Amino acid sequence: MRKIRTLIVDDEPLAREGIAVMLGDDPEIEIVGQSSDGEDAVAQMLAKRPDLAFLDVHMPRLSGLEALDRLPPERRPVVIFVTAHDQYAIRAFELCATEYLLKPYHDDRFKAAMRRAKEQINRSDLAELQRQTEALAGLLLGHGRAGEARTAEPVPATPRRLAFKVGGSYEFVDIDQISWLEAQRNQVKLVAGGQIHLIRETLEQTVQRLDPAKFIRVHRSFAVNVDRVKKILPMLYGDHAIVMSDGAKIRLGRSYRRQIKALLATRSV
Repeated sequence: MRKIRTLIVDDEPLAREGIAVMLGDDPEIEIVGQSSDGEDAVAQMLAKRPDLAFLDVHMPRLSGLEALDRLPPERRPVVIFVTAHDQYAIRAFELCATEYLLKPYHDDRFKAAMRRAKEQINRSDLAELQRQTEALAGLLLGHGRAGEARTAEPVPATPRRLAFKVGGSYEFVDIDQISWLEAQRNQVKLVAGGQIHLIRETLEQTVQRLDPAKFIRVHRSFAVNVDRVKKILPMLYGDHAIVMSDGAKIRLGRSYRRQIKALLATRSV
């Protein structure tokens, strides 16, 4: 069995040691090197050709993202980013398929990241994997240090998945599965695939991350996926209710009627 050649890059010795220990019992993994800075990481990735790299985002001299940017696309390994900073992680990781670990992380989160990384390594479509890694690096490098202008690689305008933080990790939901959303005080109730998710942000913030051609506000407290609208029912006093494909009934706010009628007119519902 060919082992997965793995490089560990982090400026904290304890962090490198922790990853090495967690990989120690995995018979599929061969640790080919460790590094404490981005410049040495570039040299090791070029020389040792690892299949997988644990890459810290923020390091002295050269960040992990800058190190990745210096490698030609065909020489980039599958990357599990490791970071204690999550200010731009949601947008980055919902657009791209590369995995990440947000410090501090637990065994379950580490194992989930490894499963996904192994799936990527075993994929036959390496060109697509390289494109995704380039897109992620370009997006994150666009948030580099002050005074350093970086040009981000083009990324899809609308993501395939929605990512949101739950405790110290992130959950992902297929956007096509989202039926409707409801504002609930300081969080959003999201219904997708028959499951309920709670997101700690405003409805406006969540809707802004979705495709405006598919998701529309129908009330100050509700937004819906137009593709999952089953019918619109008249109610008393000129009001209307939107019936979703999952059976939910959502009140259509009077100030939103014109907007949803214009959008529905372009679709078969």
